[in-house]
Amino acid sequence: MLDAVDASTLAVVFAVLVGATALVGYRRLQTRAQRALAADLESRLAAEIRTGIASHLERPPRVRTIRRVDEARNEEPAVVPVVRVDLETADTPGTELACEYVADVLRAVHPACRERAISVQRYELEFGVGPGGLLVGGECRRIDVPPALADRVVDEGEYRAFDLHRDLKRRSLDEDSTAVLWVPC
Repeated sequence: MLDAVDASTLAVVFAVLVGATALVGYRRLQTRAQRALAADLESRLAAEIRTGIASHLERPPRVRTIRRVDEARNEEPAVVPVVRVDLETADTPGTELACEYVADVLRAVHPACRERAISVQRYELEFGVGPGGLLVGGECRRIDVPPALADRVVDEGEYRAFDLHRDLKRRSLDEDSTAVLWVPC
């Protein structure tokens, strides 16, 4: 009797260990793929977005994280690339100016996601504004862009930042949309 219980307990423990090992391996693979994507997006942002003179950017935007989002059980998980844009201004800019940077970021990162056939739920851009330091916190605002609008920015030459701003403004009022325009982070 005792041997049968020990054998079944041992079998259950073994199955749990095998499952846990497989899960850890899968998560490491996902994390490695996300790190590779983030590195690729960072290099594209550095190469394609101008900083310094005649720009509100001292440094290129950077990828803060690639967040996984499980949409549905029967679909591949989607990702949300989160890009941080630190504006070197003391005052909060208008959403029109922010959308100029959004369009530039999308032109840099969206083609890389399409080339890799990555399912993107939305692009999340965080804008840091104002002084930030030990005693003073700068302001953070967010704009989320659905992939359909990113497609238009990249594919349609006549679709400009003004058009993107207009569409984000309209879609951000729709509860079912993933578009968000200038909300606190």
